[in-house]
Amino acid sequence: MPYTLSEIIVLFFTYSFIGWLWETCYCSIKDHHFAYRGFLFGPYCPVYGFAVTTILITTFPFQDNIFLLFIVGFIVASIFEYVASWFLEKLFHMKLWDYSHLKGNIQGRVAPQISFFWGIGVVLLVKFIQPIVQRVINWEEAWTHGMLALIIVLVMGTDTVLTVISVKKFHVTTQQWDERAAAYRRKLRERLESAQPEDRAVLKHRLHDWHHQFAHHLNNEGASKQLSWNHRRLLKSFPKMKITDSKYFNEYKKDIKSK
Repeated sequence: MPYTLSEIIVLFFTYSFIGWLWETCYCSIKDHHFAYRGFLFGPYCPVYGFAVTTILITTFPFQDNIFLLFIVGFIVASIFEYVASWFLEKLFHMKLWDYSHLKGNIQGRVAPQISFFWGIGVVLLVKFIQPIVQRVINWEEAWTHGMLALIIVLVMGTDTVLTVISVKKFHVTTQQWDERAAAYRRKLRERLESAQPEDRAVLKHRLHDWHHQFAHHLNNEGASKQLSWNHRRLLKSFPKMKITDSKYFNEYKKDIKSK
């Protein structure tokens, strides 16, 4: 093993933070508003930490071979991205990214174009970033003797538990809203079936535009107050987020005020 356990933990945290910083800056610029990225409460994206530490360990024997670095980075990062997407969907019924629009994608979870940049990123990481990070970690290990790693485990462990509770509550709320959405649509259909001919056009339009009207009702009732800060953050920072077992939520979520 090229790294000690405490070094692996600190590496994991460091690259989780770097990944969060990169995503937050990139998405904030792209979306023209501050996007607090990451699934957990804290400023870190564990998928980056897991992927990078695994890559550093698996590529250690041949870090002087740029081609092999690229290939391993391409493969390992793709596996982690796929597993992370599958995990979020199966456990939390959420999809935070979707590459279905890209050619060669696998179930929208990974795509060769994205993995290609992962491969390039791994080469840059190993050759230019990791040597600097490792020097800092060596200095930290000499001073803390593993205490920083223990603090990281406690903080991120607590964060994970709180995030799971928060997301479960968010899922319950979306299910309740979906039940109301179904009732709202059913009421409009019943009114359309019994409506006079002169009223049908208006009701057809309302039924076609039901998701905007339903979101308007939720907003008037203070929908955002039913959501925690973390729930509103997820809605705002992940506009392409989908709840996989909600039939209607994905249609009206973009109209819910997240402020």
